[in-house]
Amino acid sequence: MKIEIVESNDKTITHIYFPCVNYLSDSSDKDELISCLSGEIEDSDSGYAGFDTKENLNNYLRGAVFDKTDDDYQYTFVLDEVRIIDTITKAVKKCSDILPGGISHIFVFPTFSQFVKEEMSGTTGYASWSDTILIFINPTSLQYDKALSETVGHEFNHAVFLRDKKCETVLDLIIFEGLAEHFREQIVGGDRVPWTKIFELNQARIIFSEIELEDLLQSTDPEIRRGIFFGNEKYICWTGYTVGYFIVRSFLENNPSLNWKEIMRRQPKEILDGSGFDNR
Repeated sequence: MKIEIVESNDKTITHIYFPCVNYLSDSSDKDELISCLSGEIEDSDSGYAGFDTKENLNNYLRGAVFDKTDDDYQYTFVLDEVRIIDTITKAVKKCSDILPGGISHIFVFPTFSQFVKEEMSGTTGYASWSDTILIFINPTSLQYDKALSETVGHEFNHAVFLRDKKCETVLDLIIFEGLAEHFREQIVGGDRVPWTKIFELNQARIIFSEIELEDLLQSTDPEIRRGIFFGNEKYICWTGYTVGYFIVRSFLENNPSLNWKEIMRRQPKEILDGSGFDNR
């Protein structure tokens, strides 16, 4: 496993891990590739790359690396290590200047997801543990630098959130995602992403009121959370992301004197209360 140490002002702010930089295969054996990706990851202060067991890490990787319909795909790739390190380093330094303390671990994996390639500009991420980020790059996406930088900014904020808070309820997740997008926009830059603008402010207020009136804000049911964020018979895909974006935008507009250190100390309910969305 290759490891790159990122420093700023003579202090280590993160480690970038490449469990598997290149992989050549003449088969479509998914288990073989998962073994390559996780084989050298050992238990540490962040578990197994942010998971409590190697089995749970492997299960997550199977869902993140592969599309369900690509069983006959031959998984051959080379990740541009130098390019990736440069992009991640620049983004992490920007974020660390605003929220010091660093993100201790950043793990870089490939993904062959066409959704990630076509809808996410080639990258996606997951904050699996406090101060731990997983980054997934589609190696067939040629221009992923901008998206990679934005993904790091978004996931950096998630990892900071998880230092002293849990993301368990629908409300937690709505605020969690809203904070990450506004932090990314302000600190790393980039346009507003599609999953935060599937409807306008007035519609976001209506949908939030419905969620609140149905007493779903404190739900920890995975199916309810998944439906609000990724769509079901009632909610269109990315509803939770857009609602969260508007709530946090309102909170920031109402509290312009707060810096990001102060914002990240607030609990999700405090941010909701300060946004003006909670009208009950």
